[in-house]
Amino acid sequence: MNPVQPITIKERQDRATLRLEQMIARQTQERGLTPLRLEPETLLRRVRALDWSGEFLGEALISAYWKDENFNHSLYLLNNLDAEGFRLFHQILHIRQISGWNDDALWDLAIKIKELLATESGHVSSGQE
Repeated sequence: MNPVQPITIKERQDRATLRLEQMIARQTQERGLTPLRLEPETLLRRVRALDWSGEFLGEALISAYWKDENFNHSLYLLNNLDAEGFRLFHQILHIRQISGWNDDALWDLAIKIKELLATESGHVSSGQE
């Protein structure tokens, strides 16, 4: 007969980490892609340029972050993005599927982008509903 072994906090954390990694691996296989971590500085640089792709990507992030913000662009325009822009769009779609994402950091990024688009182009509301 095997005596019952106590489980330490470290073992619980290791098991939880393993389960999370297994869930992410299963999700990745089911979706057929590997979600990429968002590059916030690269995204901000693109939005600050205030060209059509910066607006497109900035509004995509706002829509992905807040549920009541619509993305009013044709996805056909993805064909016009360069490799970096296409990668950023892909990252935006998965901002909450990456382990370790931080809502405070996403909030700050979304607010910065919203302010940039509102003050420079005048067509996006700067207030959060």
